[in-house]
Amino acid sequence: MSSKDRRPYLTATVLDQALLDACHDNLECRLEMIVEIETPTGTIYASDRNKYVGSIFYEALLNFPVIARTVGEWLSNELQFSTLTFELSNVDGRFNKYLPAGADFGGWIGKDVTVKLGLAEQGATYFPIFTGKVTDVGGFKRTTKSIIVIARDIYDRMNASFPQDTMTETAYPKIEAKNVGKLIPIIYGDYTVGTEPAPASIPAFVVNGNDPQVTRKEKSILSISGPASPAIFTCPSHCLDVDDPVELLTSGTLPAPFAPATTYYVKSVNLDQFTLAATLGGPTINSTTAGTGDHRFKIAASATYEPIQLLLAFNDLLSFGELYLQRGTDYFAVPSSEITVGAGNKSATVAHNTATLWVNGGAYLYESGDTFWATCKGKDLGAYSDNLVSQARDILLTYGGLVSGDFHSSWDTYRDKASPSQSAIASIKSRAWIGEQTPALTYALSMMEQVRLEAFVNRDLKIQVNSLHFEDWDAAPGYRVRNWDVEKDSLQTTIDEKNNFNTAQGVFNYLPDVGQNAYSTPIFTNLAAITQSGKRIAKKLVFPNLYLLDDVKAQVTEILKLSSSTLEIITGNLTWRSAIKDVGDFLSLDVKIGSAIFDEVPCMVRDIGYDPNGLKVPVKIWSLAMTPFPGYTPLNPGIVGGYSATITEET
Repeated sequence: MSSKDRRPYLTATVLDQALLDACHDNLECRLEMIVEIETPTGTIYASDRNKYVGSIFYEALLNFPVIARTVGEWLSNELQFSTLTFELSNVDGRFNKYLPAGADFGGWIGKDVTVKLGLAEQGATYFPIFTGKVTDVGGFKRTTKSIIVIARDIYDRMNASFPQDTMTETAYPKIEAKNVGKLIPIIYGDYTVGTEPAPASIPAFVVNGNDPQVTRKEKSILSISGPASPAIFTCPSHCLDVDDPVELLTSGTLPAPFAPATTYYVKSVNLDQFTLAATLGGPTINSTTAGTGDHRFKIAASATYEPIQLLLAFNDLLSFGELYLQRGTDYFAVPSSEITVGAGNKSATVAHNTATLWVNGGAYLYESGDTFWATCKGKDLGAYSDNLVSQARDILLTYGGLVSGDFHSSWDTYRDKASPSQSAIASIKSRAWIGEQTPALTYALSMMEQVRLEAFVNRDLKIQVNSLHFEDWDAAPGYRVRNWDVEKDSLQTTIDEKNNFNTAQGVFNYLPDVGQNAYSTPIFTNLAAITQSGKRIAKKLVFPNLYLLDDVKAQVTEILKLSSSTLEIITGNLTWRSAIKDVGDFLSLDVKIGSAIFDEVPCMVRDIGYDPNGLKVPVKIWSLAMTPFPGYTPLNPGIVGGYSATITEET
């Protein structure tokens, strides 16, 4: 009699590949799912069968849906969220308290939901395959026999829009109406270089352009009370301060005792009204007559000009560089002697009407419509202030609601990657000016895409980086998929038409003053791929955060090598032997099913799921049968793409 234990799942306490392989050989496995749903009054422990896992009892309350995780589409701004719908049995009315008119109605919104996969009753073997929160819209509902809970995964909370803060009259009471409501930008990276054709690109918003001590414009007075004690001047958004010196003007007669061409001092103010005194700090003036005609005021000619207040960013900046005034098509460098930089380098003031002559040989006087542009260096990220991976991570930390513990160590690995040159992210320069609301996750993923990286939620629920750098790929995966690992009739193969192109041009360097990417690379082609396909398939690639030509040319070349290699997408259901594989993992496909013949072809997992119906593992993978990369040379004829492809720069 054989001494081999043919039932390893009965004694195993660790879920690893060796156990899954052994169970697969014996056609037996006890992989099962559980779910934990937080409520205001405790946690619901549920499964599709009654069982203990460790010391916790999980009650048979539901059938599990298919759960999937994805890295999304390559070269696409579309995000895919995992949304799960659980239908819990409520035949006995146990959950009625959470329904309308119940004591805890609405209590599940925002609560945590975690689904785990593991080995029967062995609690130590379970790992999470989904974590999320009950949605705030349609998060739960009822039928006559059940309650339905809808949860979305961690990606949902990372997609909060930023920036959020705007320029308001509360924060900047002397702001011009045209700037009210504008978002205060977020800035990363170095905007002291590559700003041509203008000398500077970062807008410096004037936030006191309605201050009469800045503009020296006359303002209409709606009314002057009289006779009245005191005389109250009504002038919406007058923007005066206590002790400001003013003069009055009229088309008729001012209320007595006020007289034109006389200096008065503001005694008190609110948003739309003010009072005056005859001397600085003196008593408020009363009016003894009503006056006639239209009245105006202006700042007294003897008063000092108030400096112009400028705002660059919401976040603190590493440095404030140079400042330029734009009038029409002319730019004038603002002398450093006229600039006072504010706290955090994110604001400044400019003195005007001074003895310094710098606008057409004369003293500068502010005019409504004057525009200022600055150079600066964005948020201080230490040694990584110009590093794209660090900038993307900081966006997710600061605006996406993540904490340091949410990130996989791969973020550090790729932040510091120094070779080869086309993938040396440590030396690739990046910057970002975010002046329009955009989801934090969407923006961070678009940044990563520019250097051929992707981010996804791994099976340990960490945000991990997946590399599309050829040199990082596994040429000889140790995990082999054979015919018996694939569910019958489930294997499907298609060409990735969406990202199969052989000609590309990069546009790059988004400049706020231009409002678009300012530069373009030459056009690059894979001539062999054009000949093979019989047509030119062109695509414009966008690199708004990169601003050095050589960096962008290297990325366009590498993307074109991959896109012109005829990537093939394979979908199908694998057996539970693949249950602990993850997005970005490599496997060797050794399958011969009909005309689909793959002879130990390296493949990258793009999507992976968990189907409780027989515990199948639905996957989408990239076949690299036509894509050579370091260590792997396909045996197929007609190879035109991949790591060794010849890419030509058109002239």
